[in-house]
Amino acid sequence: MSHNKNARNPLHKPSPFQADTPDMTPEQKEQVHVHNVYQAIAPHFSATRYKPWPIVEEFLKNMPSGSIGADVGCGNGKYIGVNPKLFMVGSDRSSNLVGICSERGHEAMVCDGLALPYRPELFDFAISIAVIHHFTSPERRLAAIEEILRVVRPGAKVLIFVWALEQTGRRDFDKNVQDVFVPWAMTKKGEPTGRAGSRPQRVGRNDQRTTSLTASGLSITESVDQFTIQRDQSQELQIHPSASTLVSTPISTPSLPTASAQEDAYVAAQMMNANVVDPAESATPVFNRYYHLFHKGELEDLVAQTNKASVVQAGYDRDNWWCILKKD
Repeated sequence: MSHNKNARNPLHKPSPFQADTPDMTPEQKEQVHVHNVYQAIAPHFSATRYKPWPIVEEFLKNMPSGSIGADVGCGNGKYIGVNPKLFMVGSDRSSNLVGICSERGHEAMVCDGLALPYRPELFDFAISIAVIHHFTSPERRLAAIEEILRVVRPGAKVLIFVWALEQTGRRDFDKNVQDVFVPWAMTKKGEPTGRAGSRPQRVGRNDQRTTSLTASGLSITESVDQFTIQRDQSQELQIHPSASTLVSTPISTPSLPTASAQEDAYVAAQMMNANVVDPAESATPVFNRYYHLFHKGELEDLVAQTNKASVVQAGYDRDNWWCILKKD
């Protein structure tokens, strides 16, 4: 008998993006629904990002030795070391992901994808893997591509991946809705909703970081191992790493908040604008990330609008549309 995975696990189920918030600018929407989320889930997210996608790996390995490249939206830096004959610089809005990247010995910096801190025509090539779909308007998605083109030399190649509307995987997307929330659950077995099959890794003391949230006295530690929640005498909610998070622990088997802490964990995730599960049903914090799902041809259309590059190759892979463009 076949089973619907989304029916079994509601944490996997995407939902339409609530875009009718006229009091929020596109920048504010991205801060709340993208940047804050990746700050919170950084170690857990990084634990699932370890294997290079074949098309990206081939692109990098075909670059001439000694080439200088940019990984715009580098995440944990899994692509920066694919070809040791290249020199690559990573950038990301999440300081926690950049920290993980740096701890791995890669060059990386925190910066805005629409304002890269590089001089024009600096790089021989660039990649942007699963990033541009997080910008909340067509104008900002176009500007993100134009900014990448600004920092590469004429004739340089750029590889871009974005999530596809026409996905064939486990996610059940409404083909009439392109702007969606995609949940990321800090699940018990370390298998988040973003991708199946996480790989056991180890984190040390330096991987535990705290991000302040927009609430009085509230902080949440982005620990993959355990949340320890305390209330001080002023009743200000705080979430701290437990003692077990300060030693090497397999990411594949994180602990969850105790039953007595379920409500506070739920409140903490709510403060991240993310939780979609009632604490009576689950103690798993769930964070909603904004995505724009690209329909077939939409990425190529954006490239054409730049009037600065042409598409030399394009295709569909791993629920993504991708293209390689060449700067004029």
